[in-house]
Amino acid sequence: MPRSVSQYVQRVVVQVARETGRPVREVAGESFALTLWTWGEIMAMDREATVERMGERTDLAGLVAVAFHEPSKLQHAEMRYLKAAGRLSPMIDAAKARALALVEQHKGLAVVGEG
Repeated sequence: MPRSVSQYVQRVVVQVARETGRPVREVAGESFALTLWTWGEIMAMDREATVERMGERTDLAGLVAVAFHEPSKLQHAEMRYLKAAGRLSPMIDAAKARALALVEQHKGLAVVGEG
């Protein structure tokens, strides 16, 4: 839908006001160059977010395909996620601590059983 210059300017002002949480009157009263620059940055961030969402959907579609055709490969994807999220090392450390506690518990039981 083609817009007039006036409609385009109004759209820019309203969008900047909405995205920045300020009143339309306040945005309309400041330099239009600043408003236009702000609007351009908002649009760029929106485009980047759209591309990121597209990538996430593509990644999800790939994981669904792997789940159906090669479910064993999901474990590799999970490990990549845990490592990237910084959760893998704490999980490994906790598992080691539990294993050591079980070994110590077993040693204690073996000593009691021998006596």
